[in-house]
Amino acid sequence: MREPHHKLQRWANMRAVRFVASRFEELVAGTFLVLMSLATFINVILRYFFDSPIEWAEEFSRYAFIWLVFMGAVLATKQKKHIVIDTMLLVLHGRARAAMVLLADLISLAVMLVLVYFGWILMTYATQPTATMKIPQYLVYMVVPLSAALIIVHSLDDIRQSLLSLVRGGERP
Repeated sequence: MREPHHKLQRWANMRAVRFVASRFEELVAGTFLVLMSLATFINVILRYFFDSPIEWAEEFSRYAFIWLVFMGAVLATKQKKHIVIDTMLLVLHGRARAAMVLLADLISLAVMLVLVYFGWILMTYATQPTATMKIPQYLVYMVVPLSAALIIVHSLDDIRQSLLSLVRGGERP
């Protein structure tokens, strides 16, 4: 009797892991949005009605906003919702258009590789604690290489699609 229950539990656990992996960016960005909003709202109430603000709320909201912005950039890349200047793409057709999209994808990949490298350096040197929360600053700066690495993962799929489009004469797969 324990065997089927064990398999069912393992299946449920794997399903939960897949859900978190597929929605990681949304979960992290959403969590920081909610926490930032709550901290700011509660701090405003306490400051103006009770004249007793939370010391760390402003700093936490600032760092949560940084994480929200970087994870939002990952999410925009994942959903292909970044703003693009498509003037050239409107004029080009076929393979020329596919080559231009591929070039843009490769430039984006190169920029993200640079961000991973220098973000990692930034993170490793940021060992001092934050002013009021007293957490290591590398926890705040960790979002730079992390978000760039996640963008690279999503960009590799875009590059694959661009290469297929180029091979097929400009048609998107």
